[in-house]
Amino acid sequence: MMMKVACIQMKPVRFQVEENLKRMTYFIEKAMKKKVDFIVFPELITSGYECGKQFINMAEVATDSNSIRCISKLAKKHSVNIIFGFPERDPYEGRIVYNSSVFIDDEGNLKGIYRKVHLFGKAEKEVFKAGDTYPVFDTSFGKIAMMICWDTAFPEVARIYALEGASIIFISTNWENPYSDDWDLAIRSRAADNAIFVAGANRVGKDDHLSFFGHSKIVSPTGKVMKALHTDEEGIVRAKLDLSSIEKLRNEYYTYFKDRRVDTYGKILDI
Repeated sequence: MMMKVACIQMKPVRFQVEENLKRMTYFIEKAMKKKVDFIVFPELITSGYECGKQFINMAEVATDSNSIRCISKLAKKHSVNIIFGFPERDPYEGRIVYNSSVFIDDEGNLKGIYRKVHLFGKAEKEVFKAGDTYPVFDTSFGKIAMMICWDTAFPEVARIYALEGASIIFISTNWENPYSDDWDLAIRSRAADNAIFVAGANRVGKDDHLSFFGHSKIVSPTGKVMKALHTDEEGIVRAKLDLSSIEKLRNEYYTYFKDRRVDTYGKILDI
């Protein structure tokens, strides 16, 4: 099964949701000039990152979100699956906000939400509630999964997704300067650790105190970078993935799942 993927490297304007949606629309239209099956945007792309307590005013309930409605129309129009990050308001407790990624399928349906589990630093922990689940979603291409930024630094997350049958992990991130080497190491390691495809979209530009370097990339199941943007400018990186190659790799050299010794790993839960 072949899948065409595009990562959007974009500079959101802090607090300006409508302006960011217009910019997202531009990039979706541009990406679809060369037909792709999946488009992934960075973390919190509708709002910007350093919004502090303003997140509570910008957050949207997923089932009543203007941002999701807007992007859903484009997904249906172009028959493309789209993943993007946004501040999600809890539907039952209005003061609770999650740092979330939404998956919209190629018919414009809201397929699912992933809530960032590993919040980064004091600022995130002060405004967001952490998620606690790792959902995997069925598509016509097979199973896919999502992570957000700092989740990438935790090998357990990608391993869970691989064991659940995901063929690709889509990462929406706001990885900041000067840590571009850490981003490259983390995304390549998660792919190679599990013989799985990984597509990561990082933002560019500056919010308040932080600046972001981009370097969005698509990584093969062997950990090699297939395609990447090597600048801190806006752009699109595309790649064509052969999802059927995963099984072959895991049956030959990358036999992690055959060779696992689960009976010896219990201590990791006790330390």
